[in-house]
Amino acid sequence: MYHYAESGLSNIYLKNGFVSETIDGEEYISIDDMQGLHKTIAQVIVDNNRPLNNEEFKFLRIQLNASQKLLGKRFGVSEQTIARYEKGQSDIPRTTDAALRSLYMESLDKSNPVSYFLDLLSDTEAKAAAKDILLEEVQHHWAVAV
Repeated sequence: MYHYAESGLSNIYLKNGFVSETIDGEEYISIDDMQGLHKTIAQVIVDNNRPLNNEEFKFLRIQLNASQKLLGKRFGVSEQTIARYEKGQSDIPRTTDAALRSLYMESLDKSNPVSYFLDLLSDTEAKAAAKDILLEEVQHHWAVAV
């Protein structure tokens, strides 16, 4: 068995699918189908019913190829908040946990537009805070002024 700590997760062990070689007294490990391995690890994490821990949160973010800044923007929090989740310094809210799992699932199946709605929410909140709403009465009904 090989303890696959390079994944960033402390609880991953490989039964097979790797080759161990010793070259000049140093042990080198090569792993078959790394992309498939990471996809399987992520699927196990997403399918688990217990809350994400900090290592799992970071692993999924990396699998999504998303920066802390991008994920923070999507979740309406700062980049530092995402960093605190990943360092275990702050609890991960269940809604954020569920959103990250959904984003990962969306990355596998593009028919689930979770990221679109998260982006829309974060953009809408930012624009609403900075934009006046101008209304006008048109034929005895109120409408947004053009």
